[in-house]
Amino acid sequence: MKTLMASLALILAATATPAIAGEAPVGNLPEPSEKIAADFRQQVDALYRMKEKAFAAQDADKIVEQFYSADAITFGPEGKPVIGREGFRADYKNVVKVADVKVEPISNHIGTDAAWEWVNFRAFPRDKAQKPFTFIMLFVFAKKDGKWISGGDAYTLGEFPIVQ
Repeated sequence: MKTLMASLALILAATATPAIAGEAPVGNLPEPSEKIAADFRQQVDALYRMKEKAFAAQDADKIVEQFYSADAITFGPEGKPVIGREGFRADYKNVVKVADVKVEPISNHIGTDAAWEWVNFRAFPRDKAQKPFTFIMLFVFAKKDGKWISGGDAYTLGEFPIVQ
C-alpha cells in the first residue's frame, strides 16, 4: 500500500501544473487618483462635446486637428487602418456629412499619462429614411503638455448596455 501511495504521489506531482508567478488572475486594474480621473473626465468630455458639435457643423478639420494626435491610428471591422491626420481628414470630410453623433462613455482605465475608454458612439443619419445606429468604440488617449488627446480608436457596429 505504501508503494501504491508513493507511486500515486509521484504521478500527481509529475502531472500537476506548477504554480508559476503570473499565472494566477491579477484582478482589477489600479484606480487613478481622484485628481487624475477628474482631469481626464473633464478634458475628454470636452473633447467629445467638441466632436459632436463639429459633426453638426460638418467641420472635419476641427475634429482632426483638435481631437486626434498627428500620428493617430484608426480601424474598423474591415481591418484597414488609417494613419495620421491626412488619412483621418480624408475619411472625416465624408463622414461628417452623413450623421450627427453622440458619444457616451461606458468604461475606462486612466493612468498618469495614458488612458483608454470604451464608448457607445451613436450616429443619427441626416437622411431620415435611415435608422440611427451605434458603434462600439475604443479610444486611446495620451496626455501631452497637460492636455489629453486621442492617439486613435477602433470601432465596430454594436452597442454596450448603459450601466447606471
